[in-house]
Amino acid sequence: MSSRFAMVHVHDPRVRWGVPASQVIRIIPAAEWQAGPAVDVLSAMGPVPSGGAHARRVMIVYGVDDRETALLATGTINIDDVDSTAVLPLPDTLAAATPEISAIVVAQDASLSLLLKPAAVIFPDDSRAS
Repeated sequence: MSSRFAMVHVHDPRVRWGVPASQVIRIIPAAEWQAGPAVDVLSAMGPVPSGGAHARRVMIVYGVDDRETALLATGTINIDDVDSTAVLPLPDTLAAATPEISAIVVAQDASLSLLLKPAAVIFPDDSRAS
């Protein structure tokens, strides 16, 4: 018997990604987040798509040292139960190059999502990145 966990999925136009629901504190309009810049976890895939109400939200998660971190949530958001057998580990080389991505999740419709590890998300100007 496999275990299941709730995952918050963001259907970003660049690629679908998500985090375990247990790590999400809240989802708010980006304008309400005043504690520093929000992180675009997909910045390596190109700029944030413009337009639409969905482009102006952030997902607040437990980040490094359990501090609140805002991740840009561009696209629709939904919560689904994910079977642990649908979570595939990344190859070692890819995991080392992208520590914020912990796995790939295969949905029931065979689509893929990136499973993020919020505690590994580092701000570009964060001194801990050096």
